[in-house]
Amino acid sequence: MSQSSLRSILFLVIVFWPVSLHAQLRYSTGGVSNYPASCGGADLPLSVPEARNFQGWYNLAGFSVVSRWENGDVWGSDFRDGTSGTNDTEPQGGSDLPEVYFFSGHGICQNPPTSGTGDFIATCGTFGKPDVTRIGTSSRWGNTGGRLQFMFIDASCPMDLPSLVGEWFASFRGLHMATGHSGDVNHDTFDSSNRGSQFAAYTTGVNLPDPLGTFFFYPQLSVGDAWMTTGLIDVQPQVCAVALASGNDRDDAINRRENEFITSGFGNPTPNWFAWRWVCN
Repeated sequence: MSQSSLRSILFLVIVFWPVSLHAQLRYSTGGVSNYPASCGGADLPLSVPEARNFQGWYNLAGFSVVSRWENGDVWGSDFRDGTSGTNDTEPQGGSDLPEVYFFSGHGICQNPPTSGTGDFIATCGTFGKPDVTRIGTSSRWGNTGGRLQFMFIDASCPMDLPSLVGEWFASFRGLHMATGHSGDVNHDTFDSSNRGSQFAAYTTGVNLPDPLGTFFFYPQLSVGDAWMTTGLIDVQPQVCAVALASGNDRDDAINRRENEFITSGFGNPTPNWFAWRWVCN
């Protein structure tokens, strides 16, 4: 049995309405709610529902799903660059396969973060060990055939402002933008199903009944504006929502930070310059 066939097959019934002209944009989600003691973290009951809400909006917008793995089927290796069969281009779940990836689960907070501390994605997978990936040393998105343009991480402290330069710049190898939170062990994000749902609604601009059955009007916002609008939903005081963009030069990076939509169709940047913005609770 191949490594990729070890994943269980998940089915999710989605109502499509109507299919948009942007179906060529592909997305994936990884939602982890179950963290048994062997993985060293508390359960996050709302992470899987949050990922499913994200899926609901992106399907309503007509985008194509690559993978939507949950719990043990989200592997740590999905976020690590490499040449083996378990890496970020693994055919059934690697984070570098689609144009958009949304992760909901654990990260790791420091007390306090510094320029030398790491930013992390923490899973509890049935394969692709280890479960914890340090972004600065192991994640490289957009290289060697990778397609990822937007990395959205809804977790604890995966984009700390003090460590932004050392941890994140190296991961941009064609990646356009990334979003996450900055905080520490005393100022963290809460488990939430609404934050990712609202973010998805604003990045797609789908003005239809949301997955909870209520009608809302969501104008499509740029990635940066959407995260500044929704990233502080259900967080503790002093937590910051952070959006980071790469560009060919200063003006390009700033333009992407302020104005790039998931549907803009911008080409991949050469990571010569970075621009970021944040808002704090």
